[in-house]
This record gives sequence, C-alpha cells and structure tokens, in this order.
Amino acid sequence: MANLTFNAQLRSLATNFIAGVCGAISVFASVQASEAALELLPSPASINSSLSRIVSDESGQIYLSWVSQDDGLASLAYARLTDDGWTSSEIISQGSDWFINWADFPALSVNAGNMTAHWLRMSAEGTYDYDIEARFYNADIGSWSEVTTIHKDGVSAEHGFVSMLPMSAGRTFISWLDGRETAGNDVNGAMTLRAGIFDNTGSAVSEWELDHRVCDCCQTSSAMASSGPIVVYRDRSDGEIRDIYMTRYSDGAWTEPRAIHNDNWQIAGCPVNGPAVAARNEQVAVSWFTARDDIPKVQLAVSTDNGDSFSKPVLVASPNTNGRVGTVILDSGGIVVSWMDTTQAEARIMLTLYSAEGKLIGSTEVATSSASRRSGFPIIEGVGETVYVTWTDISATPQVKVARMDYKNK
Repeated sequence: MANLTFNAQLRSLATNFIAGVCGAISVFASVQASEAALELLPSPASINSSLSRIVSDESGQIYLSWVSQDDGLASLAYARLTDDGWTSSEIISQGSDWFINWADFPALSVNAGNMTAHWLRMSAEGTYDYDIEARFYNADIGSWSEVTTIHKDGVSAEHGFVSMLPMSAGRTFISWLDGRETAGNDVNGAMTLRAGIFDNTGSAVSEWELDHRVCDCCQTSSAMASSGPIVVYRDRSDGEIRDIYMTRYSDGAWTEPRAIHNDNWQIAGCPVNGPAVAARNEQVAVSWFTARDDIPKVQLAVSTDNGDSFSKPVLVASPNTNGRVGTVILDSGGIVVSWMDTTQAEARIMLTLYSAEGKLIGSTEVATSSASRRSGFPIIEGVGETVYVTWTDISATPQVKVARMDYKNK
C-alpha cells in the first residue's frame, strides 16, 4: 500500500518540483558581463542571522529562511521575494534548546502555498543527541500544524542532515541521517539513511531505511527526475571508504545504493561535506567534494537517463577548495555548481557554469567569505536561467546575504 501511495504522488511531484546549483584548477574562465549579471539583493534577515536556505516553489517564487539568535533564543524565520522586494519576515518556530550547527541546519520546502519547515532540538544531554522537529503549513486552512518529531524511534541520538522535496496535497518527501542504531547497547551500530513521505499534519504516509551504514555528518541531497526521486549522500564502508552514493525510487522500490564514482577516499572521520544533486526531466547532475591522497577536489558527474548511469567526473576545482557544494540545472540544461575557493587568504564563493554535457563555460565570484565553520555553507537555487545564492557574511556581526546571478543571455 505504501508503494501504491508513493507512486500516485510521483507524477505530481515530477510536475511541481523545481530542482534547485565549479572552475579551472588555478585560473578561472570568466563569464563576460554581457553574458551574465550578478546582483546583490537586499537581505530580509537582520544582524545575528545565519544558517540560511533559499528555495523556490512550483511557480518559481523564491523563499528565504534563516535562523536568528538573541540571548540564547533561536528563531527560524522566512520571507518571500516579490516584484516589490521581500515580504515581512514571519517566525515559524523558536526555542532555547535547539541544536545550532554550522553544517546541519533548518530547511524550508514550499509548493502551491503549502510549506514544510524543520529544525533540530536537543533530546538529551549528549552533545549530538538531537531530534528533527517540523511544522507543516496547510494553504487551504492557512495555518501551521503542531510541532512533530518526524522519526518515531524515541532514541536519544543524532538525527539530522535533512533534505526535502515538495509533493501534492501538502505532502513532503523527507530524507535524513538517523542515529538510532548508534545508541544504547549496540556499540557497533552505524548511522543510517532514512526517508519518508509526510502529510500536512506531520503524519508519515510511507517510510524506508535507504542505507544501513552511511557517513555520520555529511549533508543529504534529493531531487526529482522524471522517473522518481533520487537521494545522494556520503556512504561509509567497513573499510572507511567514504564516497558519494545514490539511490533512486524506480518501479515501486528503492534501488540498491551505488557509488556515483569510486573515488576510494579512505578517511577515518566524517569530512562534514555532503554532495548536491539537481534534476530536470531525465537530466541529473551531482557535485561533490573528495580528498583522496589529501588532494581536495570538487567534481561533477552528469546523467541523461534519470540517474541510471553517470558520466566520468569533471574536475571542477583542485586543490584550493574546501568543497561546500551546490548544484542547479537551468531551464536551458546548463549546470551551475557552487563551491568555495581557498586560493587566497579570504575564501571566495564561486559559481561555475557548465553545458548540459559537462563542458566548462565560465566561473564567477559571488562574494568573499571565510573558510571557517562560522561562514557555513552557501546555498543556491535555480529558477529558469537565474541562480539565487545565500550565505552568511561574518566580516562583522553575522548576517545572511543574498545574490542573484542571471544567465539569460548565455
């Protein structure tokens, strides 16, 4: 019954979901001003804001979410971008016991006025004992649901690194890392990857374990191809190989997890640097960070068959990068990858444009930043031929920034 329910949602999800997205090794090809225009937008977030995400709905409207902190109280807020600028910000949730982390932070998903928002709340005294809490906004009645914990294991352990896809009827596909096997008497337990579909009250319609052993603290990413959803993540083998894997929903079941590419990066600890996937019809693009033999790299692989197979990786940047990637596919089929360049003392947030086949077109510097954890992860979203970027400026008091890159003349 769960598979039938899920299959019934796929057509609507493929229609409504807008997939959200870098450079030569040492010298970057430039995108001419006449070909692409970068514009810094006003930010609706006040000072002491960070952990921002930017998403679009099925009509291409842009939403920005962020976390503000004041005297120990954390607030998750959002605003919508209109022709007249940003709407007034609205607070979704607040708490003094949230888990605030530079790499694992709240997200917002929007579709047809319906919204889902998640954040992380401490569940016990352990440093990484935290739960994923969420609220669901029903556009028909104009109100948010009560707060719900999306995982029902009741175990005090790490749960986080969420990715979400909007679905019809206010439903949301959510994937996350789940540490239920790492706590209690099972000292050999590993972090798992789970996913589910939730209705607009927060009740699970379907739920699956997608992989029984994954890297503990790298972001997950998901996208909707024409055949169904794809989830990418960093795997963890028994021999501590931590390459980027994927699984996709096809013909009523999830496929066996497999590597996007066998980098064979062996590392004893989590690099806290997850992949990013985007999809448009049968086209799928995945970017990721790896550092085999201590050589940092950002790579890109492209699929033209819904993720059934991928091209040989394209080298986006090496060695002066710390990853923190994002991926979007433009309506034209062009692929944009965001990443951090660490060549200079000040890190740079970069956007690199590729053709649909993975041929380098050019790179653009969005802003100077910092390689420190305080600067967080830049997030990008694509609408048409435009890419929106958000990041945290830590040059003074932390504040969320937003920019827009227009590729319409390419």
